[in-house]
Amino acid sequence: MPLLPEPASEPRRTSGGAGGAGRAEPVPSWHRQKVKVPKRVWGSGRYSPGAVAYWAQIAALAHRADGCRASVATLAGYLGDAKRTAERYLAELAAPGPDGIPELDTVRRTGSDGDGETAERRMRPVGRGEHFAYVPVRAAKVLRRPLFVLYCAVTYADATGTPVTAAELAALLGVTEYSARRMTNELEGLGWITVHRRAGDHGRHLYEVHDQPLILVDGGPERPHTDGGSGACADGGSLAIKEDAGLTDESSTPERGAFRRRRDDRKWVPDNAAPVDTLGNQPGCNYPVAPTVPPALRGRERPPARPAYAGPPLTLSADAWALLRPVLAPVADLLPDVSPFMTRRIVREVLRQIREDGIWPEEIRDQVARLRGWTPPEEIRDPGRWLLGAVLPVRSRCGMTGCHWGFLAHTGMPCKTCAELEAARGRAGHPPHTGPRPYACRACGWGSNTPLPYDRCTACRPA
Repeated sequence: MPLLPEPASEPRRTSGGAGGAGRAEPVPSWHRQKVKVPKRVWGSGRYSPGAVAYWAQIAALAHRADGCRASVATLAGYLGDAKRTAERYLAELAAPGPDGIPELDTVRRTGSDGDGETAERRMRPVGRGEHFAYVPVRAAKVLRRPLFVLYCAVTYADATGTPVTAAELAALLGVTEYSARRMTNELEGLGWITVHRRAGDHGRHLYEVHDQPLILVDGGPERPHTDGGSGACADGGSLAIKEDAGLTDESSTPERGAFRRRRDDRKWVPDNAAPVDTLGNQPGCNYPVAPTVPPALRGRERPPARPAYAGPPLTLSADAWALLRPVLAPVADLLPDVSPFMTRRIVREVLRQIREDGIWPEEIRDQVARLRGWTPPEEIRDPGRWLLGAVLPVRSRCGMTGCHWGFLAHTGMPCKTCAELEAARGRAGHPPHTGPRPYACRACGWGSNTPLPYDRCTACRPA
C-alpha cells in the first residue's frame, strides 16, 4: 500500500503575531533620547540653524560610554548632509563664541599601536542656572533646520510658561512675521506642536509641545489662512486681484497697449455737454454711496448716560483699607460719583505715597481736607480728576516733605521757605519800572507796549 506524502510541518508561531509573520522592527532607542540645548546656542542669533542641529546631535552621542567618537562622514550621514556641509557647521561651533569660549572641543587620540583614532568631540556643558530647551534628538534629524530652532524656542516657552507672539518668534529666527506664522503652521502640520489659537491671555496663542510627532487625522478641507493679507488667499495679498468690469472697457482697450477713452477727453463728447457729476451716486452704481454716514464714521459721540461697569469689583486687604479709610474720609461723599477706573488710580496713588514716598496718612488726610474746604463745590465737576490732579500730587517750591502747595501739613500755615524763594525770584527777575505804557501789570504796575497774558508780567505771573 503506497504511503501518502507527509504534509509539511506548520511553521512555529511566535507570540504576538500570526504564524510565519516576522517580528516588528523595534523602535531605535535614540528616538526617545532628549538633550538640553542651551539658549545661548539657539536663542542668541550667533549660530546658524544647521549648527544648532549639529550641537544637539553631538551632545546626544556624547552620552555614550566612550563619548562622541563619530567621524565627520558619520555625523553628516546622521543628519543627511554632505561631508563638506558637516565640516562647515563643526568649524562654526569650534570658533570662539560671544564670550570667547567655543561650543565644540575636539580631542585627538592615538591607539596603542601608534595609529590615529577617530577624534572625540565634546560640547560645552549647560551651566548651573542656565536656560535651556529640553528637546528630543529625533527633532534635530527629521526637521529642517529653521523649524528645529523654532521647535526649541516653543519648547522653552512651553516649559517656562512664557507667552510668545509671532513677532517675537520672527525676531528670533530673523524672518518676517508672516514667515514665522507659516513656519509655525508647518510645524503644527508635522505633528510636533499643537497650537490652541486665541486661548491665552490677551488673545495670544497657546503652544503644546510633543516629544514625538502626532499622527494627524484628516478633519476636512484645510482652512484658508489670512496671515499676510486681508482675505483667504494663498499668495499673501488681498482680495482685489482682478479689475472691475465696470472700469475696464474691453471694446475700447485692445491688447498690446492702447489708450482708453476718458470722460474728461473733450473730443469725444459734444462741446455743450456738462461735466459728469459722480457726487450723488445712488446704490446700484459701480461705487454705491450710502444714503447716510455710518455711525462708526460720525466721530466721537458721548452716550446720554455712562454705561454700567461690568468688570470685577475693587477688592482691598484689611491693611490697605485701614490706611485708605481715614485718608479719604473728607471726600467720602464724592467717591460714589467716581468711576471704578479712577477709583483704582486714586487708591494706587494714595498707597504709593504712603508705602514708597514715606508720607504719613495723617498728612495726606489734612491735605485732602484743606483743599476740600478751599475749593468751591461748583468747581468740582469731576471728583476723580480733581483728586488725582489737584489734591494728591505733592507740589512745593521748597521740596520739603511736610509742605504741600506752599502750606505746612497739620497746621495749614504758609511755608516760609516757599515765600522766601518766591520773593527772591521776584527780586531777581522783575523788570525795572518805566514810564506809562498802554498796558500795565495789575500786580506791580510795570508798563508794556504789548498786551500781557493774564494782565501780569513775567515776574508776577504764577509759575
